[in-house]
Amino acid sequence: MHTSVYRTGTEEDVLLKDFRDGDTRAMRHIFQLHWKPQVFFATRFIPEQDIAEDIASEAFLKLWARREGFFSLGSVRSFLYTATRNACVDHIRKIKGVKTFQKEFALLEHDRLEPSELTEVVRAELLAKVMASIDLLPNQYRKVMHLSTQGMDTDAIAREMNLSPKIVRNYKARAINILKKDLLDKPSLVVLFSLLGSHFL
Repeated sequence: MHTSVYRTGTEEDVLLKDFRDGDTRAMRHIFQLHWKPQVFFATRFIPEQDIAEDIASEAFLKLWARREGFFSLGSVRSFLYTATRNACVDHIRKIKGVKTFQKEFALLEHDRLEPSELTEVVRAELLAKVMASIDLLPNQYRKVMHLSTQGMDTDAIAREMNLSPKIVRNYKARAINILKKDLLDKPSLVVLFSLLGSHFL
């Protein structure tokens, strides 16, 4: 796939140039890099997954429309988070009504990310990396872990997958061991993993 070529600093420069020039393969690569973090970020404001995905999609459409104005991948990333955040704010305003929004969400009425929102940016990106590692697990382990991240306990997963609770616990333990080995060289992800520990145990 063409998307695998953009890895080194020089290749990132090529990616940016291709993106500005309207190369859809470059856009696809940027989408693959940032899609999951954008969705995770949107769900911190709006819990409905389908709405969060729609908002993230709109952010990428806006990015593509303005592609000629970007001269660093950092500015691309910042634009996506700001666009996603602002769209979430607009959605909340419509749902809540102007008066209620102004009363309950006054701190969101600005065009820059607050420190607490920047924390959510970091969390979204780390969580996306963890989920990417989960996606690489063997099939049954992956299913168990995905159901775990959705808040299902061992007994519920066992019923869903038609397995015994003991087998589910074994799959979960083996999956966690694999993930720990995969994430050990990424200190920030290890920290995130410990924060999410309750979902995996």
